Amino acid sequence: MTITPRDFTVGVEEEYQLVDAETGDLRSRARWVIAGDWTGDVKPEMQQHTIEVETGVCTGTNCVRDDLARLRMEAAVAAEAQGLRIVAAGTHPFSPAAGHPFTDQDVYAAIREEYRELAETQSIFGMHVHVGIPPHVDRVRVANVARLYLPHLLAITASSPFFQGRDTGYCSFRTLLWRRWPRTGAPPRFESAEEFELLVDWLSETQCIDTPGRLYWDLRPHHKYPTVEFRAQDVTPRLEDAVAAAALARAVVAGVASGVLPEPALPAPLLQTLVGENAWRAARDGTGAVFVDLFAARPGTVTAREAVLKLAETLRPVAAALGDGEALDALDEVFERGCAAVRMRAVAGEAGGDLRRLTAWSADETLLGLGMDRRGEQRLEGVTDE
Repeated sequence: MTITPRDFTVGVEEEYQLVDAETGDLRSRARWVIAGDWTGDVKPEMQQHTIEVETGVCTGTNCVRDDLARLRMEAAVAAEAQGLRIVAAGTHPFSPAAGHPFTDQDVYAAIREEYRELAETQSIFGMHVHVGIPPHVDRVRVANVARLYLPHLLAITASSPFFQGRDTGYCSFRTLLWRRWPRTGAPPRFESAEEFELLVDWLSETQCIDTPGRLYWDLRPHHKYPTVEFRAQDVTPRLEDAVAAAALARAVVAGVASGVLPEPALPAPLLQTLVGENAWRAARDGTGAVFVDLFAARPGTVTAREAVLKLAETLRPVAAALGDGEALDALDEVFERGCAAVRMRAVAGEAGGDLRRLTAWSADETLLGLGMDRRGEQRLEGVTDE
């Protein structure tokens, strides 16, 4: 199969926290921020402490980077007019999760009625990557293999170690909070698109779901667009990490569709369980995770670093055909620096546990490199008080 950038388009959605510019507290002012956004690109989410942006349909991750850079700046300008900053991180480190007003839309009222306390305490922020699939390729069969790499994407984007004032011990506590919801985690293996549609019919007819959008799996064939949607990722502060994750997701899909990434020999029930184990390890340890090696002849493990970089090496010709080779190369730097959660813990430690200073750092990190100077590091990074 010939791989072309137009066959495997890519788009990214990011959710941002709105925080007080002075105190770092989570603020529910999305309505005012959106009203002041002249671009029309800043969108609401379920609760008023969150805004969302989405890139266009891109034929390369250079486009994704440019779009996200622009969107982050637009969102930051609209927020600043309200005395707020935006933060791209999976959880807020200290503000309470409950008590935030909901956006006044029917869809969110229905979710609130259906999911109750889960919705009331929903205070997490994610990144979704859509990868387009050519019409002649079965999205369900692609998902069967692509789902095995969800832990890899989580490991490099994990950005939620703190929650409600405590270090959770996890790099992505957002993942654990999201797992409380039904129909989350990796999707099951389906033999065909027809089998997938049969499940949707059963869930719909028995009133388990009112729309296929209530399938909250970490990877799903999208119900509106001709894409597969990766939903495992924390939104991550550093733009380069987000672009690298998008490039990896795109290369995985193209690699599966072209036969570069085959399905392991393990039976489906074993794979389902072991992918879940790897996801939990990625949530706990981020870039420091150790995975079960799904492709080994006998039970064994592989570090997340080895697994991700080996995957990137396997996909290098695919990424080159897609024009994403440079973005995929950035994965080495992610592991050199560590995922955002690793750096957040270091910043909090240097600040004596002051999570307000961590929030300010995260807000700075969210806009790092987007200004005229295109800096790669924060000016005060590594500088301690006298």
